[in-house]
Amino acid sequence: MSVVVPAYNSAWSIGDTIRSIRAQSCRDFELIVINDGSTDNLIDLLAPLIAEDPRLRMVIRDNDGLASARNLGLAESRAEFIAFIDADDVWHPKFLEELTAALHGNPEAPFAYAFSHRFDANNRIIPAPKWTYLPSHDFSGLLVLNSVGSGSAALFRKAAVLQAGGYDESLRARTKQGAEDWKLCLRLAKAHPPVLVAKYLVGYRLVAQSMSQSDPVRQLRAVHAVMDDIRAEYPQTPARHFANARTLMNGWLLTAFYHRRDYRTIARLLVESYVLNPFWFLSRDLRTIHKQKLMSILWDRHERKPLADYEEDGVRPFAFLTPR
Repeated sequence: MSVVVPAYNSAWSIGDTIRSIRAQSCRDFELIVINDGSTDNLIDLLAPLIAEDPRLRMVIRDNDGLASARNLGLAESRAEFIAFIDADDVWHPKFLEELTAALHGNPEAPFAYAFSHRFDANNRIIPAPKWTYLPSHDFSGLLVLNSVGSGSAALFRKAAVLQAGGYDESLRARTKQGAEDWKLCLRLAKAHPPVLVAKYLVGYRLVAQSMSQSDPVRQLRAVHAVMDDIRAEYPQTPARHFANARTLMNGWLLTAFYHRRDYRTIARLLVESYVLNPFWFLSRDLRTIHKQKLMSILWDRHERKPLADYEEDGVRPFAFLTPR
């Protein structure tokens, strides 16, 4: 099994990421860090880890963007299964074990994925309700909902990713990078549905400097570009799926625009999302995720708890995290 960590100036967070990988119950993996032209102390930080763990190696190259870094990791990998994890995210110790078992049990599935906790720069969990049912996760379900959620939540069959062409580097050339992982998952799901492991096995770090939050204008261009590309590639896809996808993605970015006090864009997104798509409410998945977002905002008024203290079945799976 191969694990790829694209890293750009990630010395502040990659220690948690690598600790989560080395804590996996599945021990048979190679760990490839793609140093994408970092100018921080990433090399010095990783040098002792590379010396003590033969599974870990680092590939250093000039900065060329996240999609290109993932594709380089794909080319460098040697295993049948490959997982990508961003250098500020973490995994539950059972992540690789559970998703490997899911792929073995579903030989047609191009990838398996799990649900994610959101947590902040201080390793505190951002409260949110959990899914109480399996959301739609075939091609149309992932288009409308994007329940994979991040580039760190899936384990792929390498052959399927290669057949799909890997991550689309042209989005960066078009200044529309930021949703390459969503596009890849959609193209894979069009061939065969993925398998969803309905467990919270990923920690997705949501911080102000993340790609979506730091530049929501670019992120909005990215998701709209992916929808345009998918519409052109699969023209028989019902228009309502794209309308619902727009409602979800616009709503996801509203908070980032609010923090920037960009009220004009907020007004436009609200019109696009709800006035021009009044029947969005017919989708159970969209109703549920809107409810989850509202409840998360209400719950987040209290002090956030450390992700390290999160318990399931009397065990703290993220105990390797330290408070910041």
